[in-house]
Amino acid sequence: MASLAARRTGMIESNLALFPGWQVGVQTQQKRIARRDLLGAIARAERASLGELELDALTWLTQEWFDQGSPGEGVIQFTWYRLGQDLYDREPGGRERGLMQGAIDNLAAALITLRCFDVLSGDRSATLRSKVHILEAVVDHEDVLSIRDGDLEPGRVGWLRDDTVKVKLADWLISQLLDGLIVLDWQTQRQLGGAAKRLWYYLAARTAGFVASGIDNDERLTIDLDADFYASLNLQAARERDNRWALARAGARIAAADRAYRSIEVNRAGSGYQLRIVRASEDAPRSRPLAEIDLEAGS
Repeated sequence: MASLAARRTGMIESNLALFPGWQVGVQTQQKRIARRDLLGAIARAERASLGELELDALTWLTQEWFDQGSPGEGVIQFTWYRLGQDLYDREPGGRERGLMQGAIDNLAAALITLRCFDVLSGDRSATLRSKVHILEAVVDHEDVLSIRDGDLEPGRVGWLRDDTVKVKLADWLISQLLDGLIVLDWQTQRQLGGAAKRLWYYLAARTAGFVASGIDNDERLTIDLDADFYASLNLQAARERDNRWALARAGARIAAADRAYRSIEVNRAGSGYQLRIVRASEDAPRSRPLAEIDLEAGS
């Protein structure tokens, strides 16, 4: 098989980047969680866990949707081989294929609650809630189940290299993507993990909260730290200072990996603490209209 071009970018919709139900990190994942979102409302994920692999897979699928012409019906096709190459930087073996299939299944099975947002009309209100799936359908080959369960003969794994998988993104998600999406650097995404990756996604969707600093085209954001914010990043230590230390470490990792970020630091503020972010506005990710991204890709 001819070598595949290296993936350069991934994409994600803003509400999903902010959604606090991603369980990214080493903690045991749960199939039902409830956490407060940016507006203080309770957001939920039920029926399947959404972890780091699911988050990466969603970013990959959204980019594939764009690369395949942004089809309005939301149906895209891909191979496990291509997805595995981009996720693992090598041809995926049986274990990796099983993990990928499990992640795609979870994206289809999970029922998430987005608060303060009507996905059908786009309206926002403190009393609104939308219960939605991310994927509406998945069509793959039954042998992938055998890989996951360890029942497929090793010699047959390679046969699935060209096997095509089809998924359908949910209609509400397509509607949101047509209005705007966030473009992310794929290699930076792959470098980061755990709380650093989760915070990186979160900050990419917080563009409206940043304000110009007046210095070198920098922009700044300050976030008051509390138990809800730690939980939204899946920082679950019993002691607040341990969560604070993990957050500071995550910020340092982002600043080292992504040139857009000048600094991400935890500082004392009165009787509490704040997360203070400084980034270069010209390099910062932000939600952009699809037409603008199309025009840039075609130039």
